[in-house]
Amino acid sequence: MKHLRLFSILLFLICFLSLFLYSQTEEKTRINEKQNRVTDFQKAKRILKRFYKKVGTDFYCGCSFADDTEVPGRLKIDFESCGLSSRKDNHRQTWIEWEHIVPAHSFGKDRECWTKKDCELNGKLVRGRKCCQAIDPEFNQIEADLHNIVPVPGEINADRGIFSYGEIEGEERNYGLCDFEVNFKEQTAEPKQNIRGDIARIYFYMEWKYRITIPEGRRKLYETWNKLDPPDTFEIRKNEIIERIQSVKNPFID
Repeated sequence: MKHLRLFSILLFLICFLSLFLYSQTEEKTRINEKQNRVTDFQKAKRILKRFYKKVGTDFYCGCSFADDTEVPGRLKIDFESCGLSSRKDNHRQTWIEWEHIVPAHSFGKDRECWTKKDCELNGKLVRGRKCCQAIDPEFNQIEADLHNIVPVPGEINADRGIFSYGEIEGEERNYGLCDFEVNFKEQTAEPKQNIRGDIARIYFYMEWKYRITIPEGRRKLYETWNKLDPPDTFEIRKNEIIERIQSVKNPFID
């Protein structure tokens, strides 16, 4: 009887200890998941900075970049590494900016926050994207999706704006040796051939994940780009890393 009572106590202690350890593990898992959640664009940029600093080249031109020793927090482009030059804004072209392949305008313009007239942020009236960032968690989640953000030279980011990607007749180079063209009249940006498939797969992903419409008349072109420029090792690896961070991968890369 005494042995039975000791056995029961021991069994209770083992069960209690197991339950405690399990709860601690679950709590750590929840904390890690919470920390890994990318909830806004600013956090997304911090994560991507750490990742791309190891890679060290921008998406559009293949330029090397590194921490700017004079301007903390910025990534400075090495123009000589890729033959990059500016069209007219040499100051902005100096640094890396974070480009949404599918522009924020595409997934924000139809949201209530985009046209809200009485939206305030820190006591100031804001409109459009800034209002959505202030009051719309779903917009912030879409804007922070790591699959849709790449490092590019600042002036090219500004020139591309919300233009869709396409093919432009002729090869007028306004950015030195960087193989990227912008036709402002036709509102089209043409990227180099070896990233066209990457761009197409990002558009397919954003349509699949968030039902964001592919620009009118571009679907067949992007399908062609997807076939002609299949995923390379870097794109596949990046997809795996992003899946670990935000728990969703781009299925069009697989």
